[in-house]
Order: sequence, then C-alpha cells, then structure tokens
Amino acid sequence: MIEQQPAYVLHSRPWRESSVIADLFTLNQGRVSVIVHGARKSKGKQPAKRALVQPFTPLLVSFSGRGELRTSVQFDGAGPPLPLAGNGLYSGLYINELLLKLLAIDDPYPHLFAYYQAALNQLAHNPQLEQCLRPFEVHLMNELGYHVNLDKDFVSGLPVVASENYQLHPLQGVCLSQGPVDQTTSAVNIPIITGNILLQLAAGQYTDKECLKVAKYMARVNLDQLLGGKPLQSRNLFEKLVNK
Repeated sequence: MIEQQPAYVLHSRPWRESSVIADLFTLNQGRVSVIVHGARKSKGKQPAKRALVQPFTPLLVSFSGRGELRTSVQFDGAGPPLPLAGNGLYSGLYINELLLKLLAIDDPYPHLFAYYQAALNQLAHNPQLEQCLRPFEVHLMNELGYHVNLDKDFVSGLPVVASENYQLHPLQGVCLSQGPVDQTTSAVNIPIITGNILLQLAAGQYTDKECLKVAKYMARVNLDQLLGGKPLQSRNLFEKLVNK
C-alpha cells in the first residue's frame, strides 16, 4: 500500500455502477489513477466522498495495487475546495489537462506539485490570470526537462541583446531573426520577438502586457510540440466562451 500523501483530482469518470476512476496528481507518486469505490452513491455514508472526487479540493489519499489502475484505501479532504470560478475555473481546468496529458504515470514531481498548489491559489484569488498561467507553464516545461533559455542565442551561444530581434524555435530556444521584421509581408513568417522582452521574461517579469503576449505565444508553441498537435479541450472550450 502507498502511504498517505497530499493529492488533487485532475479528472474523474464513472466506473461500474457506483464508483469512480480518479486521475490524481499526488505529492510522492506523481500522476496515478485510482478506483474510488462508492463515490457515486447518493445515499448512506458516501455522499461526502462524492464531493471529494471533484478538481481543486486538497486531499489526503492512500492506495494499493500494481499497474496503471490502483484501488483507493483512503480518500479524505484536507481542506475546503478552492473557490475557482469563471475564467479562473477554466484556467484551472486547462492546467489539469496539461498535467493529465503530459505527466507519465508514477513519475513524481514534488516541486511541480508545489507550483501547482501555488497556481491554483493564485487563480482563486488573483484576477490577473495571465500572470498566474504563464509562470506555471514555464515551471511545467522545466520540470519535464524542456528548459528554453531566453537570454542566450541557442545557435551562436551569444547572450541575447536587448536591441536585436529574435525568433523562437520550439523546444530549442531563440536565435537572431533571419526574416523580415514586417510580419505583414508574409503569412508564414515566424513572429519576431525583441531581445528586450526576452530578457524581461528570462528574469521572470510577467507584468508587462507585451511580455505576457509573447509568453503566451511561446508557451502555446512549445506545449503544442509536446502534445503532438493534439488539441486541448479546455482551451477550445474557453475560446468558444470568449468568442460568444
């Protein structure tokens, strides 16, 4: 049996008549899938458990078994659900979907778990959602082993110069722009990024509007590479709601 540890539900789905399969992000085991027996019962002692198999509720869990599907032994709340609502809720679902699709089973990421907890708390209490999401995406990439250096040209090895223009090569880094600065001349041009913005992002500055715009572009391009071009349901849902 795996000892008790903090966890959050990333996603859950019905299993048999009254149970649920919950995809968890745990502190010590990373991502695991467990059967939570009786979690769909509406009567008796189980309704409280039914509420716990929802995302964004701090949990204490233990489970047993081998293979990709374990059996829940303990599944208790460790605090009230985080009050995510509106765009903050959709942003939390986006983060959960990234973890669900990018983390391998039984691969622990204790530092990423801490970043995840911090990001959820920020989404619950900070209306500036972009400033919460962009740093988390960088932490996720770093934890997965895809650190993209923004203050050094990955081709020449030279430091990024604030006055120069650069282009991003997904999962590799940035290099001096070889194309025209005027992006209106060609629809296929890779977007130009100024060295000044790259240096601000490398220093962890996510307050400037243009920096956030560039950080969003880079995160999408890099993560899309890791996802193999597979669409994110949470992203599509959010974009449909915004464009209504």
